[in-house]
Amino acid sequence: MNPPNVNPARNGVTTTVQVSSAGYDHGNSASIKRNTQDLGENCYNRGLNVAVFDEFTGQPMFGTTFDTFNSGNSESFAQFVSTLPPGRIVAIAIKDDASLNLSDPGKRACKSLGSRLIDHLQFRSSWAIIGQTGAASGTAVEQLSDESAVTCSREITATKVQVPSFVVAAISAGNTWGNMAQVTCNGELVSLTGGYQRGLNVVVFDPSNGRQLQSRSFDIYADPANADAFADWIETIPQGRVVAIAAKDDASFNLSDRAKAACKLIGSTQIDRLQFRGSWAIVGVKGASGGAVIENLNNFGSVSVNAWFPVLDSPPVTPSVTQPVAQPIESRESGTGNQKQVVIIGLVLAILVIVVIGAILINQD
Repeated sequence: MNPPNVNPARNGVTTTVQVSSAGYDHGNSASIKRNTQDLGENCYNRGLNVAVFDEFTGQPMFGTTFDTFNSGNSESFAQFVSTLPPGRIVAIAIKDDASLNLSDPGKRACKSLGSRLIDHLQFRSSWAIIGQTGAASGTAVEQLSDESAVTCSREITATKVQVPSFVVAAISAGNTWGNMAQVTCNGELVSLTGGYQRGLNVVVFDPSNGRQLQSRSFDIYADPANADAFADWIETIPQGRVVAIAAKDDASFNLSDRAKAACKLIGSTQIDRLQFRGSWAIVGVKGASGGAVIENLNNFGSVSVNAWFPVLDSPPVTPSVTQPVAQPIESRESGTGNQKQVVIIGLVLAILVIVVIGAILINQD
């Protein structure tokens, strides 16, 4: 999925999420829309196409695909769902097939979103669901069919105002699975000097506005020293910066433990599973805890991830300025309230000082 920018939700405004699915024999397509805007721009893959929404604003947060036709990806899907906090709205659309290697943990993850139909999924069935983490079985909006495409929708009424957002996407395909990598911001391809090369292609963004700050490719396959160069580079990135990485061809050969540890500095929990010519993409944040960001790894196919970030009312940063660790989306609003409290307390103290000085002057007279 490679999405465009999304307009902000306003308090009290209703957002409609619409999910469409067509198994291989019934159209072989998937779509997840917010109002009339397709979040994937038709870049959907085989398996479970997933988008996560903020339950208070209707704003999209993450998107990716888990190819459960192949083995191993069902467990990755289950882990992804388990990291989401209670209440998150999750939309899923199947394309082609998602049943062949959908394991019991994967099915339990679907049920944790409120599904009651997932046990009836058959080979190349169409299935669309809009659920919520922690929901009871049967409470999700969902449709399943073995004979046709399906569509379902749900309305979300915003109870909080969300600021405008920018979206960063990363796509990776190992040599056998397409041999490509790309990073986009608001749907536009980010250029790298010399183009996207074999190995790890990295782009760093300003977390306040999505402006590109740095970019570089590291061909670890060609030279083991590039693994240390990559680690050095990641380690010096200031806290809070958005870091997108897309592997091309192969990034596993000569990938040292130190380089893997550097990947974990931006929130990766999957890098240890990368195999020769596997695909790996992440949109992380420097200093993020493991699992707090969106990433996907598939050793038997391509992957794509995207993440939306609120545009903040602050001056743009430069690569030489150190920023604090980015707060989770839910807590940024409370940070503004704390700043207001500090200003009010300062004003009260100033008034008290003036009153005391006035009293002293009056006593002297």
